[in-house]
Amino acid sequence: MMNERSYLGLIEILLNSPREQEIDILNANRELIDQEFISQLMLAGDRLRRENNLDSAERLLALADELLKLTNNPQSRQHHREQLEFLMTILEQINKQTHPQEIYRLLDRHQDKIDKNFIDLLKYWANETLLSVGEAQAKTIASDLVNFGNLISEYPGGNRGNNIEVIIVGYQAALKVYQPTVYPQEWAMIQVNLANAWRDRIYGNYEDNLDEAIALYKKALEIITTKQSPYNWGNLQRNLGIAYSYKNRGNKTNNLELAISAYHRALSVHNFDDFPQDWAASHNNLGDVYLKRILGDKAENIEIAIAHLEQALKIYTLSSFPNNWAMVQNNLGNAFQSRIKGDRTENIERAISSYQNALSIHTLEKYPRNWAMLNNNLAGAYRYRVKGDKQQNLQQAIALMKQSLLVYSKDKFPRQWADIQQNLQNIERELK
Repeated sequence: MMNERSYLGLIEILLNSPREQEIDILNANRELIDQEFISQLMLAGDRLRRENNLDSAERLLALADELLKLTNNPQSRQHHREQLEFLMTILEQINKQTHPQEIYRLLDRHQDKIDKNFIDLLKYWANETLLSVGEAQAKTIASDLVNFGNLISEYPGGNRGNNIEVIIVGYQAALKVYQPTVYPQEWAMIQVNLANAWRDRIYGNYEDNLDEAIALYKKALEIITTKQSPYNWGNLQRNLGIAYSYKNRGNKTNNLELAISAYHRALSVHNFDDFPQDWAASHNNLGDVYLKRILGDKAENIEIAIAHLEQALKIYTLSSFPNNWAMVQNNLGNAFQSRIKGDRTENIERAISSYQNALSIHTLEKYPRNWAMLNNNLAGAYRYRVKGDKQQNLQQAIALMKQSLLVYSKDKFPRQWADIQQNLQNIERELK
């Protein structure tokens, strides 16, 4: 990708030169003439139009149209214009404080527009616009970008990988305005939200993403302290714990202990009486991490995990918090599937029951990623099931894994897809 300043520099040269010299200028800078340059032309044209500089705006937009025609792809040209209009519409609705459900319906109707080109478009538009407007307007735009990121982070539809890239680009652009010396609290909360996005990122290197997330959480801890903001500090600690629990790079044993410590720090401020949901969330997370713990006795760690998960269910009931209840059920399924103490047959049956409980809430239509994860986990339980016919159990495991592949595609979830392919091969060998 060419340097953005080179594109902007070429646009400035074009605007300061007579129209009849455009062809010569473009020919002299052929290495810059690509789709990204055309995007910059359109963004600059849109900005000039908003500034009522109509002649220059029309010139750049006309040039962008001509360059797009040379690609012999009218559909691409139209799609590009529609994406820019869609971006402007979304940000306008956010600025008007339109109800989130209305914005989600808008996103539902235009899922096809949130692709790599849209991500690039958002990046170019945000960075260029924030540099070209006054301080007050820049603050408004940055606030809209943050709110866009917050909204899309809760949006269940679309391509999750692309959605997270939109979140990251929006938050990063907003940080150009929300400087720590001027807006320390806002800066810190954006760092936390940005860290959450990097932690959950699908594209890029998994371990690099986690390292970036952890670094951002630590930055935020420079501002968010237990004394000044205990509740937010507790949330930050829990999120940091999640990142460490996922982290494989470095010393895995130490990473898990760091996760456990972070969850306990969260519980030091998120008590049962004042913050019951947060209290339950940390117990659920502790249940999850004790299942992975390397230090200590494995059988005892699993019993501790089950105890934490049962604590979480005191708050996360089916009637009050069905989604959270389902998440705990999944973790209980994992715990009973790996349990050492007790009767093996009974433990596996309890695991199957817990996964099926979770699937009653996390359906393919509403929670596709969780549905896929649960089908894959349930497949593991059937693979090692003691009760029933061995061959039938293995066939059921295969069917469940293949169901999970409806969501865990190779392009969107390469790590999960590869793991399932390996497990399918292993089961096929067991059936022979």
